[in-house]
Amino acid sequence: MDAFVTLLLSQLPSLRRLYLDKNFARESRLMGMMLRSALCEESQHSHLPSFTHLQDVSVVYPGLGLHIRRFTDVRNSADVLPLFYLPSVEQITTLVDNPAATFMWPGKDPPKSSKLASLDLTMLREGPLGQVLSVTRGLRKLQWDWYYREDLQDDSVTDIINLDQIAADLSHVQETLTDLTITAATDLAEAAPEHPEVTFRGSFKTFSALQMLKNLEVPIPFLLGFSPLEPNVVGLGEALPKNIEWLTVTDDLCLQREWEWAYETEYLLRAVRSWLQDWKRFTPRLRGFRLLSRIYKVRDWDPELREGLRDMGAQAGIQVQIIREELK
Repeated sequence: MDAFVTLLLSQLPSLRRLYLDKNFARESRLMGMMLRSALCEESQHSHLPSFTHLQDVSVVYPGLGLHIRRFTDVRNSADVLPLFYLPSVEQITTLVDNPAATFMWPGKDPPKSSKLASLDLTMLREGPLGQVLSVTRGLRKLQWDWYYREDLQDDSVTDIINLDQIAADLSHVQETLTDLTITAATDLAEAAPEHPEVTFRGSFKTFSALQMLKNLEVPIPFLLGFSPLEPNVVGLGEALPKNIEWLTVTDDLCLQREWEWAYETEYLLRAVRSWLQDWKRFTPRLRGFRLLSRIYKVRDWDPELREGLRDMGAQAGIQVQIIREELK
């Protein structure tokens, strides 16, 4: 399939949109070689297209299998990163495996993805994420999936959610980014009885410098930690970017043993209330607050929490939504 896709792409110089699902992107070594030759090498091969019209790219790799590091050291980075050298690309959706050692671009120089406006990245962790964002200075929309599994652990993939590193990574796009969605999950290694423990490091002011941001969607722990005992937590008014219009918090990571928000309703309400009571000072453009459940059902949340949030919204004059999103 890899050879077929590579041959087909090499014959489509005017291609504007590319979507490869899991069946077509399962292997990409040959496609990566072709893209590197066409886009990254100084002496470009004249018989290969430069894909000057290609604007929208989705390469949906299957998730990494259990214990894949035992069987191969091959990572897909060299096959995927050439996409950022596409001269007209505006939107990229893909999975990028973390580098085994130092992050390296496949070309002599990093790309200049000045037209890239929307990026959806899976697997790549904080640190390497910053290397990618450093070449996307015009980015307006970012969806990023934080992921950890014990058998994938290496220099980049650790059980620490490094908030300071995430803030440093996002600083590359703070002047343009208007929409940020962060999802997060851990997964069970083979025969593991429960999800691996993860911890936070750094300041919970991760998003406060994103002054252009209008829409923020993050797991509750990225703002408040896993419990009221989490150190370094600041008030939401201090943690949020000033110009935000919609804040969506999610139940991602609720299967962690560290998660205590199912029982700490009073603390959670106080945290939101302290912000909403003075939202015009902290976030004067605020329009709404959303509690989004991906794992819980809406009725699983404490009724006191649901009613309390709705009452706060009515008192503050902003929209409050408590909804469930079905997993795809």
